[in-house]
Amino acid sequence: MRRVLDATRVLLEEFNALTAGEKGQVDASMEKVKRAEEDVMTLRTALIRELSQVGTLLVNREDIMRGAFAVEDIFGHINGVAFKMSQLQKASAKNKKYRDSIVELLGLLIDGVSKLNESIRALSLNTDQAIQMAAQVQQIENSIDGRYREGIAMVMRTATNVKELITLKDLLESIENCADVMLVAANASTILALGM
Repeated sequence: MRRVLDATRVLLEEFNALTAGEKGQVDASMEKVKRAEEDVMTLRTALIRELSQVGTLLVNREDIMRGAFAVEDIFGHINGVAFKMSQLQKASAKNKKYRDSIVELLGLLIDGVSKLNESIRALSLNTDQAIQMAAQVQQIENSIDGRYREGIAMVMRTATNVKELITLKDLLESIENCADVMLVAANASTILALGM
């Protein structure tokens, strides 16, 4: 989960590099996301191996695997956000109304993934705290939904050409989809907490 959080933070770095016109830094950010995804895949494989060795001693191993797969699914969406962001034109990224909307959504996404990280870490220490953190992820996801709708409405009103409209709409939609998957992982964390 920590690697997912690190990759989510890289999205904001990538956007800042994009607005500054630092193409090399945008590419480096995308590479960081890719490496983090490879690390998560390796960790998931190790988890599967460990769970298979435990056998039937662990009653909720299926729930653990569902949680691990949900966390890994976040990466597919993080990669999509990173790619779509890299396709954004510098002029669109620097436009204050678009920049503010994207930065706010990315900030909320980072907050949500951070709370998800805390929820998963709390599973071994304090299941009540894990459930509370997962509930906070739900609240953040609701905020992202609201900001996403506002951002889409603003883009539809103000986009100057079709390419800008499609690129910005896809980017905002990718961030919102990432938040949806984050919520699925938070729900998996709640299920695990209830089973412990």
